Amino acid sequence: MLELLKIEYKKIIPYTTFWVIFGLVFTLTPIVFYGIGQFKIQGLPVDMASTYRFPDVWNNLTYLASWFNLLIGMCVVILVCNEFSFKTFRQNVIDGQSKADFILSKILLMTSFALFSTLYLLVVGALFGFISSKSGDGLFFKDISYLAIYGIQALGYMSIGLLIAVLIRSTALSIIIFLFSILIESILQFFVPAPFDKYFPMEIIANLTPNPIVSSMMNQVNQGAIQGVQPPAIFEQIPLSATVGVAIIYILVFWSVSYFILTKKDIR
Repeated sequence: MLELLKIEYKKIIPYTTFWVIFGLVFTLTPIVFYGIGQFKIQGLPVDMASTYRFPDVWNNLTYLASWFNLLIGMCVVILVCNEFSFKTFRQNVIDGQSKADFILSKILLMTSFALFSTLYLLVVGALFGFISSKSGDGLFFKDISYLAIYGIQALGYMSIGLLIAVLIRSTALSIIIFLFSILIESILQFFVPAPFDKYFPMEIIANLTPNPIVSSMMNQVNQGAIQGVQPPAIFEQIPLSATVGVAIIYILVFWSVSYFILTKKDIR
């Protein structure tokens, strides 16, 4: 398995697009996060001054970083499509690599991307938290589970990218479909009755990192519900634990379908 991962990195290390995309993600994440915390907005139920402090920093940072997961997913689309465009996949099969090895190598690569991104957010969040928190060490581990959930989300977006790339094989068309998949899914949700519309794959994966402002509003609504006020339907969400479980199932399905498609198509 490690040998497959080494081969993958030998392919992508000289690839400029890979470095550009990850450079943008790793550079813009702390810059944008710092900028968001500087806003002073009246009337919001969120204390912007607590953006960087423990434990709020973990939810705030992972929610912001979740938007950059689309770039990481797009990177996977490009890398996989290049395997078909440059006939690398065909040559590997001719040389004796199985189609299962191809999928496994991409799974290992995506897992490493998700792990590196999560560890990077750990460092960024820790720096912001310790600098901004008066007693940060006591709250460091509270809500740190958002990092693990973010890693699952990153893997989910990349797995969707893998499936699209294996199915389409055209870089340009695959990128378009991947970027517009959220819009396509939103249109399809209009034709699906509640509550099933909340279980679409992109919806589930996006909800892994909850919007901190909505979460704050949700807490206020829950307090009202305790006093006998019924929460509006807009606040009704799938519990995060259930969302994580469904997301993992989707990821496994994406991998299985990608392998099935690969075995049914020729190696051209």
